[in-house]
Amino acid sequence: MGRKGCGFCLRRLASSLSDRSLFVRLLPILLWVALYTSGVDASQEPDTASPNAAEDEQAEIDVGRVYSNQERLVQIALDKVRTSEAGVAETYFVGFGSSDAQDVFENEVKLVEAQFREQLGAEGRTAMLINSRNTIDDLPLANGRNLAAVLSGIGRKMGPEDLLVLHMTSHGSRKHRFDVSFKPFRLRDLSAERIGEIVDGANLPWRVVVVSACFSGGYIEALKSPRTMVITAASARRESFGCENGRDYTYFGEAFYRDSLTDGDYRAAFRRAVALVRKRERSKGFRHSRPQLWVGEEIEEKLPLALNFGVAP
Repeated sequence: MGRKGCGFCLRRLASSLSDRSLFVRLLPILLWVALYTSGVDASQEPDTASPNAAEDEQAEIDVGRVYSNQERLVQIALDKVRTSEAGVAETYFVGFGSSDAQDVFENEVKLVEAQFREQLGAEGRTAMLINSRNTIDDLPLANGRNLAAVLSGIGRKMGPEDLLVLHMTSHGSRKHRFDVSFKPFRLRDLSAERIGEIVDGANLPWRVVVVSACFSGGYIEALKSPRTMVITAASARRESFGCENGRDYTYFGEAFYRDSLTDGDYRAAFRRAVALVRKRERSKGFRHSRPQLWVGEEIEEKLPLALNFGVAP
């Protein structure tokens, strides 16, 4: 029975009591019965806070403090990156996981960064930008401003023979905007054009840009340059898959990095990854994402030497 029904019964009972003083004496009991049957515990004070108030308070983020820490965290990240050794082709890596909506993006960036350090010769030459409560005090936020600062800072440490691999993973829209989100921060998504401007403005000698997101083929045009290879998890009109909590990688990230990239031959790894992604998507009944590869004419000539790009002997 709801509150309206209890109130109606109370009024009926009141009208039937001829002894007004008796009604006054019974009123507290009647009110208690009405509250009890309506699902309200009369022994409790009205709710003034969430049942999980302690957890909510613990989960609060000091937005101002985090923003004020960004310059320091960017500098710490750059200080950890070694300056290039003259005449030696070395690999640098930057991971950018910019959505806190699912932890797969954080997980993927961390695993790929570890792979470059431990297997692909980039020890001491990596940096990560991640939007996550787990990293908020240790790593820069993954936003456009920090990405530009980190890439430019690393670009100044690289030699003319060095390669930078930029791995970007998040959600992507049909309008080719890369999702940059982290509650409660007000961050701006990155357009394909803005990503192109950031990468071009960093003065990186050679670069491989991997964009793992839905509709990521739409970023290729903005990233094109003679010394750039662009790899995307999907075509400009197709979705990619595996953006779920609890996963280590997206489907493409798993196929390309974990299962295919055993050395510095990114083009061969891409070919292997496409076959793996197609097989997995078919088994799930998903429309094929159609990963894309674009290679600039100058880095095309260097590709036979790509196996030597910073790979540990």
